[in-house]
Amino acid sequence: MEWNTLAGTLSDVSLSGRYCYPQKISYCAQFASPELIYSYCHEHFDGRQDPRWREFGTEDVEEYCFWCSRSCAIACLKMCIETLARPKHPPSMIELIRQGLAEGGYIIHNEQGELVNFGWIYQPLVNVGQSYDIKGRVYRTLSIEKICSLLLTGALVIASVSDEIGEHNDTPITHKGGHVVLVHGFEWSNQKCQTLLIHNPSGRFPELQENAVIPYDRFAAAFAGRGICILVDR
Repeated sequence: MEWNTLAGTLSDVSLSGRYCYPQKISYCAQFASPELIYSYCHEHFDGRQDPRWREFGTEDVEEYCFWCSRSCAIACLKMCIETLARPKHPPSMIELIRQGLAEGGYIIHNEQGELVNFGWIYQPLVNVGQSYDIKGRVYRTLSIEKICSLLLTGALVIASVSDEIGEHNDTPITHKGGHVVLVHGFEWSNQKCQTLLIHNPSGRFPELQENAVIPYDRFAAAFAGRGICILVDR
């Protein structure tokens, strides 16, 4: 079945169909080499050995190694910027990270100098997006049905899920949240959402990275019920 472009409201999709954003969605992994994500996640791959680490935008491999596992939200924001704003010179991952840090979006150390790793905080990410002519709204309470409604308005949704959503379906989901993905489509039948179409910055396998199709129940098990709606600010 083909994916239809999004239009209207959920009341307009009483018939079975697949609905997606009307333009190609830029994909960005949080690791420089998407084909190595499984190794990063399961085999303790050393980012210093990633042949593409400079594509992250830094000349400091230690900076890359620190941030690549902490940048799922930045990758999703980058995808939104490249898709919706289409800047002539898209920002690199490290540029967006530094902009996010300047907005207070990630706390690395507490006042005692201890590593705390608190972030990414949603509103500072929205603030960074505004500098690229996209606007966002933080949803602290969000349902999957609301995500579908937002998608039908032409928005994209950055959703908080378990990183286990990047594994094959036979891998159980054991917790909610801690990772984010970009949701840009869904399948609707029998008057409910059946699957969601996502870009996952850390999908372990190619089919779970760009345009990954996630069953409703699996997404619901991973979904923390919060996220960011992103639109063009024009």
